[in-house]
Amino acid sequence: MKTLMRFAAVMGVVLLAACGDGSSGVTTPPAPVVSRVEVSAATTALTPSQTVQFSAVARTSSGTIVSSAPVWTSTAPAIASVSASGIVTGVAAGSATIRATVGSVSGTLDVTVTSGAGVLATIVVDAQDRTIPLGQLTQATVSGRDALGGTAALGTRAVTWSTSNASIATITSAGVVTGVGVGTVNLQVSVADGATPKTGTVQLIVTSIPNAPTSADVVMPGLTFSPAETIVKQGGTVRFVFPALAHNVIWDPRLAGSPTDINTTSNVTVSRTFPSVGVFQFKCTLHPGMDGTVIVSP
Repeated sequence: MKTLMRFAAVMGVVLLAACGDGSSGVTTPPAPVVSRVEVSAATTALTPSQTVQFSAVARTSSGTIVSSAPVWTSTAPAIASVSASGIVTGVAAGSATIRATVGSVSGTLDVTVTSGAGVLATIVVDAQDRTIPLGQLTQATVSGRDALGGTAALGTRAVTWSTSNASIATITSAGVVTGVGVGTVNLQVSVADGATPKTGTVQLIVTSIPNAPTSADVVMPGLTFSPAETIVKQGGTVRFVFPALAHNVIWDPRLAGSPTDINTTSNVTVSRTFPSVGVFQFKCTLHPGMDGTVIVSP
């Protein structure tokens, strides 16, 4: 009996030893250890107010990437500041070191901020006249400024002009503006500058012509239309007085409010009515250079 009891006690100890404390036996791997932080940026040369995104990658000694957000700092915030997300902004001329820290490990990248003198930072858009009467021209201009407010040449950068409403004002590739309707419009310009063009606008007002007559005559002495520019009130009539020498009146460009053309004729007066506000150009195709314009004001 004593022998059996002794055997049972031994077996119990064995079983307890085999079962342990009831844990699953799964071992948690150690956390990866950061051995270096690599810092990079598209450029490290800035001018005041210019920004660039810095990036940081933490790696183990074997090169495995460790997913962990860095803490960003600058050794000289008065020269180049850095945000919590790694956006570096040039502040003043000089040099600074941008540091990204993960745990106790840091990586750095130096940045240089130049004065920006002569380097294009912004553009200034203007017009020779901010208010023009219907049918008249003005010149839009664009110039460059550096970060210090000084002049910066545009050089060979492509300049593209447009308007917010071509029924009020048109603009050529050279910035020549024509008021073709009554109202307010924005003259817009885009200047090529790397991946992101610089843009700007200037407001232009086109006014009606006071006391526009309800009718007018256009005569044709020699190979000209006289007057070359005729003003008439909306709904008014223009009489074209043809001499013995044959001419025609062809509207070019043809617009929504253009009247019908007048085919080649002579020794006759032909009238055309203008129900729409606008600037309507015409020519005699028989005689190159014989051009005229009718301006219709509200």
